Amino acid sequence: MRSDLTPRRPWPRRGLALALLALARCACAQSDDAALKAAYVYNIAQFTSWPASAGPATRPLTVCVSGGHALGQSLRKLHGKPVGERRLAVLEAGPGAQCDVAVLRGGGPRPPELGSGVLAIVDEPKNGYAGAVALIEEDQHLRFDIDTVEAARAGLHFSSRLLRLARNVR
Repeated sequence: MRSDLTPRRPWPRRGLALALLALARCACAQSDDAALKAAYVYNIAQFTSWPASAGPATRPLTVCVSGGHALGQSLRKLHGKPVGERRLAVLEAGPGAQCDVAVLRGGGPRPPELGSGVLAIVDEPKNGYAGAVALIEEDQHLRFDIDTVEAARAGLHFSSRLLRLARNVR
């Protein structure tokens, strides 16, 4: 028999509810992280100049991302936003896709299909190919490195304003 002075046992589902709340916060943090990285991709594209051979200014600026990449959904939310005189279009990477920006996962070699006029942005390069721009998480902040040699190989130029914001420029 229980009296009013007997301490209550914690409700068993309370622990489960707190655990689910913590998982939801983690999912939100991952979602926020992807949205922040997508915003970086968008803003980096705004401060990049493509060669005249990249096509007419009326053609959309295409960002290609693989279907399973964590940034895909966040990038698709930016579809149609202006980038200079062009509009952003987000496509799934694959054969025949004409990309102006390729968002790649880190850790692999330089993809052979990257040609002239393609800005390669690598998300978290651990080792291997880091692209013209590498997105780096450091001390709980998102930073980016720029490789001007890789950009020049693709025929791209970055604004001096963007270069000043980079963590490292080589």
